[in-house]
Amino acid sequence: MKRAVVIGGGIAGCSTAHALAKRGIQVTLFERHATLGNEASGNPCAMLYPRLSGNNDLSEFALAGYLYSLSLFKSLHFETTEFNNCGMLQLGFNAREMARIQKVAASYTDTNILRYTSQQEACQLAGMKIQYDALYFPNAGWIKPTSLYPQITQHKNISVKTLTSANKILKINDIFHIYDSENRCIEAEIVVIANANHAKDFQQSVHIATQAVRGQISLLDATPLSQNLNTIVCSDGYLSPVVDGQHSLGATYSIENTALTINAEDHLTNFHTLHLISEQLHQDLLQKESEHTTVGRVALRCTTPDYFPLLGQLLDVEALQSTPPRPNADTGTLPWQAGLYINAAHGSKGFTSAPLCAELLAALICNEPLPISETLAAQLNPNRFILREMGLKRLAKTIAISS
Repeated sequence: MKRAVVIGGGIAGCSTAHALAKRGIQVTLFERHATLGNEASGNPCAMLYPRLSGNNDLSEFALAGYLYSLSLFKSLHFETTEFNNCGMLQLGFNAREMARIQKVAASYTDTNILRYTSQQEACQLAGMKIQYDALYFPNAGWIKPTSLYPQITQHKNISVKTLTSANKILKINDIFHIYDSENRCIEAEIVVIANANHAKDFQQSVHIATQAVRGQISLLDATPLSQNLNTIVCSDGYLSPVVDGQHSLGATYSIENTALTINAEDHLTNFHTLHLISEQLHQDLLQKESEHTTVGRVALRCTTPDYFPLLGQLLDVEALQSTPPRPNADTGTLPWQAGLYINAAHGSKGFTSAPLCAELLAALICNEPLPISETLAAQLNPNRFILREMGLKRLAKTIAISS
């Protein structure tokens, strides 16, 4: 039985462990915190919906990930208090957004996935007064990460090691030696780096192009009126229905400020989002919030310049740069770090992209048919930015199909 070490216990790492374990690979999952999903993957509830802009690769990937996550989560055993397909409305709250949702509605004819709705119908679906026409996703919803992680990591082939950091990765012959913070070593044929903004901590992945983006959500206590909200509603942020007595409202986006403390100004930004979503709820919920200090949660998402995640086998960049390949070189001749992979940089959409990426990665490792087209999979090449810097644009659009 092959052995794998997956570094990082958020949605990317847990999904990867699940995808490998069900294929008979023995997985050790490293998580540096005491519990799984403590950082960007640890909000009280995660929203499941795609943001589409039309017929392009990013929209194709977003939709494929969304549909895969829905299928996966429906196959598991959740109560409606843990996973709920409540639907989601994306509002045409300004001219640009109205043009986008109209374009998307015209591009997709399957009303089981999405449809255009009038302002009147949006009010009926939401159970609340809505000011705009909207794009409606009937199967969108939310999931509690604290319910998801135990389900996808409780497998006979998965061993979870919490309070364990991976500090160093060495390869001796064909076996990886992964050393933890206590200098203990675990051996494996496969390593998957899935620890988001800490992926650059390893010498083998220092070349990846990622950026930390701060996001803050506001948690608002429900009111008798707000409990009538039936769906997720989005403007330039989102408002969830009531989950455990609270609405999740967010999230902010900041590159400059990466502090992990709650920021009052970010609450105000979220409240502006709420005003765009529903003036009625804005007035109602903020009147409630004025009675006490708003609570929230801050995390640093991990993203890339082109908004695609990093998924696939890593190249040996030192060898690549010392002997640059020809622009038309066969991808099989590139200096791949055989057995060393990454699944990271899912931004704010990890719950709709990481599970599909985990399945794709497992298919690559096990030489199975890919769940998406090879062309789309190649957009995720984790080495694409360093290859572009070297003028190797064609090779940047490739992915190692064999482990």
